[in-house]
Amino acid sequence: MSEKRKTAIFYAYSNNALDHLAPYIFLCHKKNIHCVVVYGEDFVSRKVFPNNKIDYILRSNKIDIYNIPFFEKKGFIKRIFYYVWLLTGLIEHKKYIPNYLKSKFKGLCKRLYNGLDRNIIGRNIAKNLMKDSGKIYVFTDNCSGKDIKINFLFEMKEHAKIITTGHGVWQQNKIIEKGHFVEDIALLTNKWEAISKDYLKNIEVIGSLRFSKNWIKVLDDHSSKEKSIIDKKKNITVLMSPKHMTKDWKQMFNVLIKLISIKEANVILLPHIRGMSSSKPPEEFKNNWYKNLTLDTAIKNSDIIIFWGSTAIFEAVVRRKEILYLSFLDINENDYLWIDNISKKTLIKNENELFEAINNYKVNNIPNYDNFKKIIWPNEDPWINASNFLDKII
Repeated sequence: MSEKRKTAIFYAYSNNALDHLAPYIFLCHKKNIHCVVVYGEDFVSRKVFPNNKIDYILRSNKIDIYNIPFFEKKGFIKRIFYYVWLLTGLIEHKKYIPNYLKSKFKGLCKRLYNGLDRNIIGRNIAKNLMKDSGKIYVFTDNCSGKDIKINFLFEMKEHAKIITTGHGVWQQNKIIEKGHFVEDIALLTNKWEAISKDYLKNIEVIGSLRFSKNWIKVLDDHSSKEKSIIDKKKNITVLMSPKHMTKDWKQMFNVLIKLISIKEANVILLPHIRGMSSSKPPEEFKNNWYKNLTLDTAIKNSDIIIFWGSTAIFEAVVRRKEILYLSFLDINENDYLWIDNISKKTLIKNENELFEAINNYKVNNIPNYDNFKKIIWPNEDPWINASNFLDKII
């Protein structure tokens, strides 16, 4: 009888979770570990579709993807949901299908999803994936409270080692309360996260693998077919943040209107992955709103990155791009671990400073972001740390 293979299961309930899990998936795959990626709640409900770049990387490397509706077709309601879910996905990128019809199907899909017993679905996923596997390792992000995910993890708890990664970069000191579910091993970003989560018994301070040089290279290696958006103008990407992270929404709106009117600049407005990417842009922004452009492509092809509150800024740090932090728009402006150590050139306190910084930008000026790097690279290269960790436990 042949020995059952080791399996690493990655549960991603959202694109944000997938962003942070993807480099671990790729690294495990390169170590010849059988990998299965479960697309969870946000993908099942069709709230969002998987990040095109990451989905392409997974499929081109022949990594198994577990789309939940394919395995939940027993019963009339589930079968109807499956066909609506399937059709919603088929029409999403068809340009000849009106947007209002796509929205109708998404709404129907969401309503049917809400009627499903998600507790049972979570347990079914675990049972299905345990059937043909030997030793199992489950990786997921540390954001809890999702019905399918939590039931999947509880069903897996006695049969697998549960490992969590961050849901974002730990860049603020926060008080975290112990939840109902405690992982076996927590992979943390830095020492500050370790201090805040002192209730965890087994931790590894890895850094942010999502923002390692090796993972950025993997993203670039899978970008050859994408069209460049560079020209002789200044290329600016704005990493949008949602209302609850923005101090003054009206002021932000007015600043962006002035920004996109600059004739010497190409401005990309990249909506935040949570809560904005699926929403309709204001009429004033529709020609600059790039909801389908991947973060890595936008930043790679930009000269200047503008942000307030988005952890995606760390990709610009790794790529050595000019970054401008709009403190006057950020509701959390005083809470960041890096705030006291960034240069005056990066810290933008008002509109005048913003437009002055854009006007004075020099193409070949390569910034130094060592203070930011301490947040995401606490123990040298996260890729080496993660690789050593996987060699140790699997």
